[in-house]
Amino acid sequence: MKLVLDASVIIAFFRELDDGQFLYALTKKGFEIYVTDGVIVEVKKEPELSRLRQAIREGWIGSKSVEKHEFDRLKNVYPMLDYAEVEVLICCLRFRSYDEEYCCVLDEGPGRKIADSLNLAKTGTLGLLKILEDNKIIDTECTEKLLNKLEQSTFRLRKHNQGITQ
Repeated sequence: MKLVLDASVIIAFFRELDDGQFLYALTKKGFEIYVTDGVIVEVKKEPELSRLRQAIREGWIGSKSVEKHEFDRLKNVYPMLDYAEVEVLICCLRFRSYDEEYCCVLDEGPGRKIADSLNLAKTGTLGLLKILEDNKIIDTECTEKLLNKLEQSTFRLRKHNQGITQ
């Protein structure tokens, strides 16, 4: 499965949770992880920016570009979305058009709602924890510890996201 991650997911994993090691473990289980150029621009702070760039150099996170005309078309329809969210949605639309298994990994409400309206598969940071658990990369106890870590961090954990759902 191809996972296209938005900036908040990168920040959560590289800053708050595990330095990206769980994301790396997903690639060993056959998942392909991608970010877009816009996500790289949005991840501005250290240490997560350096860690993301290193993962891209090492090849376990791929980087996708979006054509300006594709971006402009979707941004004009959904002006409330930020740059990176638009790019994530475009990449997932592409994967779907190729009949590839994919999932948009978005945390922000507007992006998730638009993904729903476009009938795109989606999850968020918490859903990614569930994917990690389902693939036996982490167990329930570890999931609970990671949730507690997120709750204690600067990561914005919304009330409606308290359960781990897709």
